Amino acid sequence: MKNGIWRAVYLGLVLLLLVALAGKWLWPGQKEREESIRDDLRAYLPALVGTTFQFEGSGMEFASFSRRITFAAPGLVQLEDLSGTNLAVVLEHRWDRLRLIYSEEEFYAEESLLDEEQRRGRPGRSVDLVLLKAPLKVGTAWRDQNFQREIVALDQVVEVPLGVFYDVVVVKSISHDAPENVLYEYYAKNVGLIKREFLLLADGEPYSVTSSLKSISCPLAQ
Repeated sequence: MKNGIWRAVYLGLVLLLLVALAGKWLWPGQKEREESIRDDLRAYLPALVGTTFQFEGSGMEFASFSRRITFAAPGLVQLEDLSGTNLAVVLEHRWDRLRLIYSEEEFYAEESLLDEEQRRGRPGRSVDLVLLKAPLKVGTAWRDQNFQREIVALDQVVEVPLGVFYDVVVVKSISHDAPENVLYEYYAKNVGLIKREFLLLADGEPYSVTSSLKSISCPLAQ
């Protein structure tokens, strides 16, 4: 009788252990869930069509610009930057990376470029520029068509004309062709790019060109 009781207790403990292990494997713990949510990079460029971002600039004429989200589809976003000329780009919008795949200057049409067939034959060009890449950790580094990039901070407090942002992700990019020139881009969760700072040498002297977020207009707020 005692052997039967102990056997039942033993089997019960083994079953509980297996259930606990299965739960940990199938459903990540709180820390893992938080890291998974934080690492969804789409939160650093919300695909809300019609949103317009106004940046004020210093250091050069075209440092001030406006950015508008014009079209979006699962996995793709179209952005248009206006600063003297209109630049349209198509961005691969994935949880593990934000990557520019197409760029077209002097674009003034109200039409989508998300479909590859629509882009065929147009004056734009394919590009490979990875703006942000998982894992979202300091030290994550990658190389793309034009830059060597690295996440250098996750918890920065950044003040721009629009206000103060917390837990800002900072990406440092060094040009392949001119390694003395360094670009810093600052991304806020649920907003996107809030600041861009380009440090370069002009006539042997350090020089800074900065664009900072001044305002946001959103279709939901109108």
